[in-house]
Amino acid sequence: MKLRRPLAELLEEIASSALEGTAGAPIAVHGLEIDLPIELRLHSSDEGAALHGDVPLFLTRTPFDPPVSRLAVRWEAGEVEP
Repeated sequence: MKLRRPLAELLEEIASSALEGTAGAPIAVHGLEIDLPIELRLHSSDEGAALHGDVPLFLTRTPFDPPVSRLAVRWEAGEVEP
């Protein structure tokens, strides 16, 4: 089975893609809310355990596949302290 990327990498890619998508556009993004299907796995190694999560690899599911979870995340702009 192919190892999935750490969940933090997926969240970072989504947030940075939203910011890149609005670069140069006459709009300002103050918040982002997503709700997407996600496959979660607990990956264990000598360094410890890590939660890996990514969008599903396949559109179709078989009875042998683990159930797909859902991830809902909201980012909102806040004050930045110097």
